Amino acid sequence: MRILVISNFYPPYYIGGYELGCRDAVDSLKARGHEVTVLTSYYGLDEPELENGIYRWLVNDFGWKNQNVLKNILLLLKKEIVNQSSLKHLLKKYHPDVVYIWNPNYVSLSLAFIAKDLHYATCFFVFDDWVVSWETLDPWYVTWNKPCKKIRCCLAKLFFQLVVCLPKNSLDLKNVQFASHYLKENALAYGKPVSDAQVIHWGLDISKFPLNPQIHNPIRLLYVGQVVPHKGVHIAIEAMNIIIKEYNLTSVTLSIVGGSVNPAYVNHLQALVSEYGLEKNIQFVGFISHDHLAEIYQEHDIFLFTSIWDEPFGITPLEAMSSGLAVIGTATGGSSEIMHPENTALLYPKEDARVCAEQIMRLLRDPNLLDFIRKNGRKEVVRKFNIERTMDEIEYSLKMVILSQKS
Repeated sequence: MRILVISNFYPPYYIGGYELGCRDAVDSLKARGHEVTVLTSYYGLDEPELENGIYRWLVNDFGWKNQNVLKNILLLLKKEIVNQSSLKHLLKKYHPDVVYIWNPNYVSLSLAFIAKDLHYATCFFVFDDWVVSWETLDPWYVTWNKPCKKIRCCLAKLFFQLVVCLPKNSLDLKNVQFASHYLKENALAYGKPVSDAQVIHWGLDISKFPLNPQIHNPIRLLYVGQVVPHKGVHIAIEAMNIIIKEYNLTSVTLSIVGGSVNPAYVNHLQALVSEYGLEKNIQFVGFISHDHLAEIYQEHDIFLFTSIWDEPFGITPLEAMSSGLAVIGTATGGSSEIMHPENTALLYPKEDARVCAEQIMRLLRDPNLLDFIRKNGRKEVVRKFNIERTMDEIEYSLKMVILSQKS
């Protein structure tokens, strides 16, 4: 297959779970003999660049917004001219069998409309709630789908139609791959036409996250992820305070690994640690490159997944389970499809630090339970959440999309 992948961001710039997943998919598809070209933004660079089939050409609107309406329109017009011409150039150059879109947020939704209008098979991989609210996310789509009441507005629309594509009507969501059943069910609840969409759980390259056979003494707890309020990191700190103060287990430690876009929240957490007198027990590690996370997992025994919002899926619990950590978490949203209570993880109600602490104590007091959860978690990842299974499903799905387009 010839595949053109469109992604808003692509490693090594703006690395998140979505972007890492896209990179893994591209690498795996190439390894399977497919011809893969990537079109992404040049976010993080001073100017566009091309390297190894990765075209960092797209302009995104991530982080910029002006009060001046006219200036916004001109910036959007510039973005659309660049992005649409970039796509058309690559379509003409490579003639892909399928255009595979990973989250068009911040780039241009019009690219999906162009691919469809030019009769290219198009497929989306969705890792978040984008399907639910896509009509309100793309500023170009929103601008030109408002009712046109003034003559000058109508004339402007006619003019722009001669220059660029104005996405209109509804987006074709026939070929959508969701990362979790939760995301699909949520989209259906909002009335989106995705009843035939596939659910393809994401998977890991388990060789990168090997099982650690060793349990440390004393036990080491770990949080990995963004340090922001909806991730519930404060619950981990409060649970640690209960364990140390009420159960007098002063040797237990917690490492908090991850960067933050919310320095006020980080300051709040550090003040909480100071207030509880837990400076010797809780360490703020900060951002760690994903390439070095495997080492971090190997140094710990219990993983805390403290999220208080409905997670679309959850990559870090899989990495922890693959590495042999026992997971304690909230199982919100799609993460409930990963963590099975009393089998692959121990669960607690979100924002309930006391029950979280009680679940931690169960593992600290019962080595057999700790070993049971660790081994079952690893088995579940190997069986159900490995990258080869994921790519088998993606590869088959893309082939069906192409066949459907030809029929």
